[in-house]
Amino acid sequence: MQVYGSPRIVAKIPAGAFHPVPGVDSAILRVDIYDEPLIPREKLPRFFKLIKAGFGQKRKTLRNSLSAGLHIKTSEAETMLNLAEIDPMRRAETLSIEEWKRLCDSTNVPSQP
Repeated sequence: MQVYGSPRIVAKIPAGAFHPVPGVDSAILRVDIYDEPLIPREKLPRFFKLIKAGFGQKRKTLRNSLSAGLHIKTSEAETMLNLAEIDPMRRAETLSIEEWKRLCDSTNVPSQP
């Protein structure tokens, strides 16, 4: 979502406001859409392929997730991350949108599978 706009929570709705009562509270988000995505349009397929691979295996390091998701050697994934100045032992959820963009910009991952 952060590629296309700036999200923010504008209201929280307690679970008790619904029937039947769900096990979680809810929120209303507002997304202020950017004029252009943060990632150039021609790089979006590659960007989302990296994101999917990075988040593809819960609780795995980026090195291992990218290796499995992109079907490359672990050493290749580590090299990609090092080129983007990202610690290969980090997890996908710890990266900022700027770091994902840097990873996309520094890799030659094909857009198509």
